[in-house]
Amino acid sequence: MAKSTASDSKEKDFYLQTVEEVLDAFEVDPENGLSDTEVEARRKKFGPNILEEQEKESIWQIFISQINNPVIYLLSAAALLAFIFGDLAEGIAILVVLLVNTFIGFWMEFKAQKSMEALKDMDKTTAQVLRNGRKTSINAESIVPGDIVLVESGDLVPADGRLVAANELGLDESPLTGESVPVSKTPEKAKEEKPVADRNNILYKGTAVTTGTGKVVIYGTGMHTELGNISALVGDQEKDSTPLNQKLNRLTKNLIYVTIGLAVAFLIVGWLTGKEIYELVQTSIAWTIAAIPEGLPIVASIALARGMLKLAKKNVIVKKLEAVETLGETTLIFTDKTGTLTKNQLTVNTFVFPQEKRLDFDWSEGGQVNLSGSEESDEDENFQQAFKVAVLANDANLLAENTESSDDSNESSQGSGDGTITDNGHGEASDKMDSGAGEGDPLEIALLHFSKKFDSTRFEELRKLERELHDPFDSESMVMGAVYKEDDSHYVAGKGAAQALIERSQKILMGGEVKSLSEEDKDFWYQKNDELADEGLRVLAFGYKKLDQLPEGKAAEDFLQEMIFIGLVGFIDPPRIEVAKAMDTCKEAGIRVVMVTGDHPGTARNVGEQVHLIDDKDKKESVTMSGKDLNKKLEEAERNELAAIRIFSRVDPSQKLHLIKYFQNQGEIVGMTGDGINDAPALKKANIGIAMGKRGTQVAQEVSDMVLKDDAFGSIVKAIEQGRVIFGNIRKFIMYQLSYHLSEILIIALVSFSLFTLPLLPLQLLFLNLLSDVFPALALGVGEGNAGVMKLPPKDPQEPLLTRANWLQIALYGLILTLCISGAYFFAHFVWEQPEEITNNVAFFSLAFAQLLHVFNMREGDESVFNNQVTRNKYIWMALGLCVSLLALAFFIPQVSEILSFQEMEGRLWGLIALTSIMPLIIIQVIKQFKK
Repeated sequence: MAKSTASDSKEKDFYLQTVEEVLDAFEVDPENGLSDTEVEARRKKFGPNILEEQEKESIWQIFISQINNPVIYLLSAAALLAFIFGDLAEGIAILVVLLVNTFIGFWMEFKAQKSMEALKDMDKTTAQVLRNGRKTSINAESIVPGDIVLVESGDLVPADGRLVAANELGLDESPLTGESVPVSKTPEKAKEEKPVADRNNILYKGTAVTTGTGKVVIYGTGMHTELGNISALVGDQEKDSTPLNQKLNRLTKNLIYVTIGLAVAFLIVGWLTGKEIYELVQTSIAWTIAAIPEGLPIVASIALARGMLKLAKKNVIVKKLEAVETLGETTLIFTDKTGTLTKNQLTVNTFVFPQEKRLDFDWSEGGQVNLSGSEESDEDENFQQAFKVAVLANDANLLAENTESSDDSNESSQGSGDGTITDNGHGEASDKMDSGAGEGDPLEIALLHFSKKFDSTRFEELRKLERELHDPFDSESMVMGAVYKEDDSHYVAGKGAAQALIERSQKILMGGEVKSLSEEDKDFWYQKNDELADEGLRVLAFGYKKLDQLPEGKAAEDFLQEMIFIGLVGFIDPPRIEVAKAMDTCKEAGIRVVMVTGDHPGTARNVGEQVHLIDDKDKKESVTMSGKDLNKKLEEAERNELAAIRIFSRVDPSQKLHLIKYFQNQGEIVGMTGDGINDAPALKKANIGIAMGKRGTQVAQEVSDMVLKDDAFGSIVKAIEQGRVIFGNIRKFIMYQLSYHLSEILIIALVSFSLFTLPLLPLQLLFLNLLSDVFPALALGVGEGNAGVMKLPPKDPQEPLLTRANWLQIALYGLILTLCISGAYFFAHFVWEQPEEITNNVAFFSLAFAQLLHVFNMREGDESVFNNQVTRNKYIWMALGLCVSLLALAFFIPQVSEILSFQEMEGRLWGLIALTSIMPLIIIQVIKQFKK
């Protein structure tokens, strides 16, 4: 067995060791790999190369979550009592309410889970390994520590490993580290301890090979990989209950306490006065039904479900109903950079030429670009040569289906010379200029896309030239180039790292003339390279020369000497078009947005400025912080300084968690967006985790609350707006429901304690509440809301579902309804001396019509009486029409009328009902106008 294994040695030992030391530790020959016997022994010890999956909610768990609610418990108890005392119709009616609510919530969350499963990539990953001296393809799950794995461009790394050999090997580690630029890998051992993002001799599970080939000895599989560590970190995080759930639970518990208190008081008083136990229990059931808004769970579920469906049409999958409302309360959004704010595709951003000539790109709507600002053609000579080198010193190829149009546009992307390149120094990159799909190094793909979009005709002509010699890129020379036959001469095109190519240059192209390149000039360009890197750009240097004869012998092996330096080219992962506008909307809505990324500080700040995350005021202040400095602040408890930071760079997954926990403890409702493996723990811990659907990893999508199918940051703004509208609607219909439920409680209490008779029967209350609680309340719940909702600051996260002012309104509304309806009951009883059956009907129909009209009292105080959110809501009118029709049918259908104890009434009683049902509306509207 191996002397040292993934579980016995720490990973840092391997990247600090030589190749020979690592191979010796695993007792493996890099040319033959492991034997079958050794593989089997190690598989028994370490297990399969898989991650422990997060436990998913089963269908049964989804169902249980729908009934795990205090309101459901109380109504279930009421149904049970009804069955015990033989009121089958009453018990069945209550059960129907419970089943409808349970089905709605269950179905919506079940569908959301199915939508998530449809997003997952179910393909099994394979890997090329050396075993028994032969190269073979196996399922990646079968890899064990000590396996020798061969990787090439396009492969996913199947497990963590130490690089043994490499040829121009580059990897995209953005899912793990957030670094948008491909990382060059080398087998050389590190001289000092480094963070994950800087360990250039290690390949990590889940990252992608972009260029070259490599041979790796595996040291970590499954949960012993860097990805496994993050997965374990995800599993350790507990998800806090959503604010809506917390507030609804507090509200319903308070209602239950009130109900139980009244019922117990009535039972005691009734028992002391010698009343029958059945009558007392029936009154208690009536109180239960009167106090609890049976339709509250139904309407809340439907309102959230409708928001869920609306967002689904806008490419937002919401996995939990309550998550929609929680978005409306969000006060702080932590966003990843790569793939979230940016496109995760490198593009040409800047050319810097001699004589301080800098060209930044402002791309036109058609994706076309041209050079402007130069009156004489010789001033453009540097650009012309740079264009030529971009095409010729290039080993990449564009995919055919992407050469005519960009990923995000149906418009033609062929250059026609009508676009512009501006010299403003801060031109913004458009989504029209994405680097698109291609084969090869992302930087070279970006150069080809730029060249083709700039001048497709010249691009095609240059691509037809015959290549005579080729010097591929390697990690030692840091340059690459090619020689092409051009007329009677030979053109040498070269590019590479600035330090390397400038050292190989003796001359410089300046103002159309070739001049000597002095040591002072070289120092200037080294400094210029550093300045561009500090801006977050990936920089290459370009050079060329012309030869009369084709190099031969040793000269042909290294022809990139005595070059003519052209200038520097800067690349950037461009921001997505819609992000800046979405960022401005967030600021207007009082929502803070903070970038948290593992990428380079300069890159992060550059993107932050372009997407308006950093404004002019922020540019003058220190609003960025590195992960290293963040650790110091956390250790020194100087966290109060964190509130002013807009960008955290070079952070790891554990630091993201610390930040989220810190701001949650400060009372913030935190949303977290991300797409990478490194985002998963933070996505789970945040109040709202928002994963990307296109570029998002499966791990990120599984732990999130929402998934953006289009990866558009602007969709988050739409979701927040929908959440705010839903919260306002929920507050409206809860106030509507509680105010007339309060009146029902007061009416029963007033009549029961004074006359010891029940003014409203339990089944009547249930029928009435089913009408009012569901249809008008639902109409309020699906309203369009206030058009200016995103111009208001977010609601205080500590603010209860119903404020003190809301409760005062509910009390006032309930009291007015009680006085009018009780007045009708007592008037019919004492003045007109009507029997109990008739006074019961007077109270029922007065309350029924008063409750329906009460929906118009839910307008905002500053809105017009006749033109407001309620009167403009077509669903309100439909709901009222339906409820009146159902009341009429219930009255005129004998079987239903008998069950509900309806009686024939004379005209004057209907007049009394009409008067007392419209009086609350008039009184409340007068009060609203007076307050206005």
